[in-house]
Amino acid sequence: MKKFQIIFDFDGVILNSHKIKTIGFYEIFKVYGETKAIRAQKYHIKNIGISRFKKFKFIIKNILKDKTITLDFLNKKFNDYCIKKIKTLKLSKDLSNFFSIYHEKYDLFISTATPEMDIKHILKEKKIYKYFKKVYGSPTTKINHIKMIKKKNQKIIFIGDSLEDYKASLVTKTFFVLKQHNENKNHFKNIEVPKLNNFKNFNYKIENLFSSI
Repeated sequence: MKKFQIIFDFDGVILNSHKIKTIGFYEIFKVYGETKAIRAQKYHIKNIGISRFKKFKFIIKNILKDKTITLDFLNKKFNDYCIKKIKTLKLSKDLSNFFSIYHEKYDLFISTATPEMDIKHILKEKKIYKYFKKVYGSPTTKINHIKMIKKKNQKIIFIGDSLEDYKASLVTKTFFVLKQHNENKNHFKNIEVPKLNNFKNFNYKIENLFSSI
């Protein structure tokens, strides 16, 4: 019998690191002025789930309007701000227990817009890398991640927190579950999808979700 598959986004799903990255989009741009930093942060919030490099390109061209600023420079500043803070975050006990107990029952995957090398490093730091069959990050898109993961005639759930995650699930015809938090509530107020506010009793929740597919 084939195992059911669960794909997790990372920021805002496995860890509440979305908050750190939202602040980061203000902090790394405030040197260019308060107004530009606020505009950069608002652009990030509006486009949660998209690769940071695509956001940086837009911000350089349309907000900073300075071609001398490079993507590598911004990425280093962003990583320097975020990585140390993300390392201090703790995984919820409920999700940690689920991974350790149920990783053999389900095939678990990561699909994130975080650069692949960075996400693998973070997962190893959190000691949960071993639970995932495969970890996917940028520059490959989430649509391509899902296409590479999906098995024919197999039940699969994608747990994400952004419109980008939702759109990827629509394109790939994958069952989507929203991990709801303060930054995405307005984005999904007119979209009917199953929602998770936390991972308490997640083993029962996920069984019910799979039975509904």
